[in-house]
Amino acid sequence: MAEDPLVAKAFDKDKHVELARAIEKLSPEEATYFLGKLEIAIKKRKVQITGYLVAMGVWVVGMVFALAYFGTHDGFVGWVFLAPFALVGVVLWAFGKIAERLGQLADAPPDPPKG
Repeated sequence: MAEDPLVAKAFDKDKHVELARAIEKLSPEEATYFLGKLEIAIKKRKVQITGYLVAMGVWVVGMVFALAYFGTHDGFVGWVFLAPFALVGVVLWAFGKIAERLGQLADAPPDPPKG
């Protein structure tokens, strides 16, 4: 799923003026369609960033619990340090799936114009 070149420019702060000029040249229907795609792309990026932040939080909390468990139990409990990484993997996978679904919405065909 390739991102629309105009949508990609929206994430480059140096290209905002060029993007604004390009949007001004579009018809109202085309501008509405483009802005819809842009909104979905921004939502997708927000979901990805949220996923990264949640994953970091899960990792920190998981490592604290792993250290506490390691310190309070005898014998080999080194496996407990793998659990936070497994949880991070699950979180990143889940947020990736959500972002992927949002990306598919951006690639959906536009609604037909109303008569």
